[in-house]
Amino acid sequence: MTITTLKASPNHVQETISLIEKAFHYEKSHHFCTDFAPLISEENHANCFIKLNESLQVIAHIGVREIELCGVKVAMLGGIAVNEKYRGEGHFQDLMQDVLAEKRSDVAAFILWSDQEKLYKRFGFHLCGSQVELPSLGQHSNYTQTKLTTLSPMHLEQLKSLYNSSFAQMYSTIKRNDRDWKTLASITSSDLFIKIENEKITDYFFMNKGQDLTGIIFEYGTTREFESFVQEISGYGKVWLGKPINETGEEQYQFFLSPGDTRLFSSFISNITLNQINIREVNPMKQEVYFDFKQELLGLEIEEFLRGVLGPHPFEELEMTSKPIFISGLESI
Repeated sequence: MTITTLKASPNHVQETISLIEKAFHYEKSHHFCTDFAPLISEENHANCFIKLNESLQVIAHIGVREIELCGVKVAMLGGIAVNEKYRGEGHFQDLMQDVLAEKRSDVAAFILWSDQEKLYKRFGFHLCGSQVELPSLGQHSNYTQTKLTTLSPMHLEQLKSLYNSSFAQMYSTIKRNDRDWKTLASITSSDLFIKIENEKITDYFFMNKGQDLTGIIFEYGTTREFESFVQEISGYGKVWLGKPINETGEEQYQFFLSPGDTRLFSSFISNITLNQINIREVNPMKQEVYFDFKQELLGLEIEEFLRGVLGPHPFEELEMTSKPIFISGLESI
């Protein structure tokens, strides 16, 4: 058995994509390469890890996308799949442990999305982060439906600016450069809705992506008062928020997270809490974290700590004035 990457073994790219699509029960009208372009694009193949059997067939894959979040590097994991003929033989565990070991010293944390809580808890991942889902009102307003890839250069620059001044101001979220925007434009399964006044985009939102986010609005920006804007766009679908804006909405966990390098994780937590918490030690074997808070040395289970800092049940003693973490569905993998 061999563990390698798609960059080192480019002849296995299509076989890997087929494995992923079969594992996730993809319908013929959807394509993993489209829905998760930032993960599986050629420029990220060095971070797409595969396990090969003795016949050099792909039997498992885990993709990694490194991003900047809260001023530090974080690794998002996705496209996690194992050939059904080889399940139960420990191949997923071997590959996951190899990937985590390979990346741990370089990142503050690992993030992934899944409904397999029991499975990922074995690798030190914990459900945390707050996400609020607002119901759809079912009444459309005056927005133009388009695609990111079809925007004119002028409107694309306006959209980038609105992302930075609205969505990225409201939340601690992924920092994007021009290359990131170009890659995101490849996600043609996602619909962009815009409102234009005097040739300028004043409001926008992204909705839908592949099979997973149908009817979900997961990124948005506006130049107007936010609560009325959200009420307006909820006529198109359910809206995901990183924090509540009124008494309505269902609060949910946002992602699974596992600490990475202790020094980088400490910076990550310090940045989120505005230096209120200083990490002393993370013990992955005992799943405990020790930290300084208000001149006291405290210890907690990692899960309780993460939920107390990132939500959905923040510590009452923590004077949170920083922006909550919220990752757009356009970026999630």
